[in-house]
Amino acid sequence: MTGSPSFASAGLEGSVVVIVGASRGLGRQYAADLARAGARLVLTGRGEDVATAAETIRREGGIAIAIRCDIRDPAPFVEAALAEYGSIDGLVINAGVVRDRSFAKMTAEEWSEVIDVHLGGSFACAKAVWEPMTTQGRGSIVFTTSGAGMHGAFGQANYAAAKSGIIGLMKTLAIEGERLGIRANAIAPMALTEMTDGVFSDRMKHCLRPEQISPFLMALLDPGSTRTGEIVECGGGWGAQMRWQRSAGDRMTAAPFGSEFDLPETTADSLGAALGDPRTMYRMA
Repeated sequence: MTGSPSFASAGLEGSVVVIVGASRGLGRQYAADLARAGARLVLTGRGEDVATAAETIRREGGIAIAIRCDIRDPAPFVEAALAEYGSIDGLVINAGVVRDRSFAKMTAEEWSEVIDVHLGGSFACAKAVWEPMTTQGRGSIVFTTSGAGMHGAFGQANYAAAKSGIIGLMKTLAIEGERLGIRANAIAPMALTEMTDGVFSDRMKHCLRPEQISPFLMALLDPGSTRTGEIVECGGGWGAQMRWQRSAGDRMTAAPFGSEFDLPETTADSLGAALGDPRTMYRMA
């Protein structure tokens, strides 16, 4: 996926979308843009700001309710969505915390809290909507991962591990959800928020704005989309699909990358490579 999809999505008109972590930053931007696209929203957050976000949307003609709850306790937003709208078509999991510290100084509490909120919270939210989406035979779940989860980052062992775990969770739900009509994807956004304000340069702050992420999110939520199991990295109006790449490999040694490589997509591909089964290999030259 490259470039910026059309901002407005007719397919989102009337859709019910829950945004976890909608009080500020990217979540609040998502809410404003989804409301303009005609989605009916359930906004969640732990503080009173989430009510303000919903009120602003309603004042501008959109449809939104606010539910105060923790990402790890999603039952209130599920109950509210079903009571107010009767369905849940989309779930955006955006809330999180950071406790940055070098690995040598990181405490067990700092490790556990970040893993619990990001990975545990993502599990809890997806689990909470799984039954309603299964019953209605449709649904789209968009997780939030990060470049740190794909590449690592100094001082973020806890955050990187959680974001990497989210990728594994998303990939599995995409497989299990296929026969149920449930799609699962992950977005890796690069934008100025409270979380990135202290690490972004002035140029990054100017070029990487939250409103430039929404079009990619909306494309993944669109009921007409068939995308599932994808990681979409985006920022500054640019977006790309990420995938695993593997060197050609060799016996008894881990061959480095060269001119030949293949693109594994499933665990069967890994087994096939180990067994030398050419049916599972996608050699590129």
